[in-house]
Amino acid sequence: METKFFIIAFILLPVLGVAQDNSGQEVMSKKEKKELAKEHRQAVRAADEAQMRQVVDSMISQRRFVLEADYISGKTGSRIPVTSTLNFIIIDSTEAVIQLGSLSGIGYNGVGGITVEGNITKYEMSKKQEKKGVSYNITIYIMSNIGIYDIRFWISSSGLADASLRGNTSGVLNYSGNLVPIYKSRIYKARAI
Repeated sequence: METKFFIIAFILLPVLGVAQDNSGQEVMSKKEKKELAKEHRQAVRAADEAQMRQVVDSMISQRRFVLEADYISGKTGSRIPVTSTLNFIIIDSTEAVIQLGSLSGIGYNGVGGITVEGNITKYEMSKKQEKKGVSYNITIYIMSNIGIYDIRFWISSSGLADASLRGNTSGVLNYSGNLVPIYKSRIYKARAI
């Protein structure tokens, strides 16, 4: 007898719950739920963007960041997708590392390219207010064992970055990717020349 009572109660419980919702409380429509979810996503996105702006500003003011390149291009302008863990520029206070690498070969650095370390001799930074935040223009001069390098960065407040690298020759190498704090970087630094 008790089992029948529990089965009947188990079946009627959802029906009573629906009846109560219709009688007493307001039920939120699907449209209202969608709008509420959209507002929540927008608020989360705005908070993430504000936090990223603070992180980017902190990295630049402390002069400690890594540009992990997703693309590299030369003077012709064609962008080549690359591995960001092997292609990067590190700025660490007064020192810098420039690396170009490939998974398909052995180069001077052991990862199919070249790695150059040097001291920063000049660091100039300017901020520009734009519609979606602030952009940074940074010019850096690096003195290394094999020559002098001039790097010009353009960095958005969201962390997207481009760098134009000029060395002893007339060529230009452009890195495009994301700015990352040094402690969060996933790079593999090979041996330097």
